[in-house]
Amino acid sequence: MTGIIPTAIIWVGMQEEELDGTGLLPAMFLLAIILGTVGAQMAGLPRWGMVGLVGGSATWLLIGALAVLVPAPESELFGPLPALVAPVYVVGGAVGFALSAWSFMSPLRWWAVALVVTVPLGSWGAAQYKPQILAWLEVRSLERSGVPLIAPAIEGYRLVHVDLNAAGQRESEPSTWLEYWRDATPNRGFSEIQVTVWPAAAGNPRDSCLAVTEYYGVPLRCKSLPGDRWVRTGAGSSWVTVFARSGDALVMLNGSSIAEADLVAALSTFRPISAYELAMVT
Repeated sequence: MTGIIPTAIIWVGMQEEELDGTGLLPAMFLLAIILGTVGAQMAGLPRWGMVGLVGGSATWLLIGALAVLVPAPESELFGPLPALVAPVYVVGGAVGFALSAWSFMSPLRWWAVALVVTVPLGSWGAAQYKPQILAWLEVRSLERSGVPLIAPAIEGYRLVHVDLNAAGQRESEPSTWLEYWRDATPNRGFSEIQVTVWPAAAGNPRDSCLAVTEYYGVPLRCKSLPGDRWVRTGAGSSWVTVFARSGDALVMLNGSSIAEADLVAALSTFRPISAYELAMVT
């Protein structure tokens, strides 16, 4: 029974461009209550009417809250359903009915009734503040990452994207990845600068520059500048990469269609930035 509800919800979400699912949502909510009531009566549960009403409501609210934590991916589809998402939603429905059925077993557990009402309602309330919750989680992740919270203020460019990369198999140290754009005008083309910030322990500018010697078959070369700054370029490539230290951080600026001198000059614009400001960009 609980499998029908998330299946319908995800199907509506996949068809939303072709079909307005607004009218179906009340029908599916009613279906959850009807199926829960019939199932509770067939199972011989005491107070089966209340079980169906509360269980159906709890299912709906829990599935809505789970959608915040487990959004349906667009790329991982097995037929009509996201493979990893539907089972999680089904668990949400099962928990909703199990809580309500247990709460209304004789003798009536009033504290359990309160639990079965407050937990789904709390989850639903959290789902209503999804952007704020995700932003708060992002702020906490940035604050605890160990990456120095700095960013350049590059004239003419705007910060459009921020990613936090945790330490793992590919990288021994965490990092933040920032993307800056300069829009095209009649006199110049579009340009972007990619900035990566690591803790100082991640390495030094020279070794970081020399770590890559070829890019898509194009040989790369590194040259040193005063102040332990290193520039990497490739013949026939419009990309220029600069490595340097900024305070207690190792930074890399990777620019397309930008002069080397301008990219080097951007090193002096690094300033402290709050985790909240970075999270608002993501």
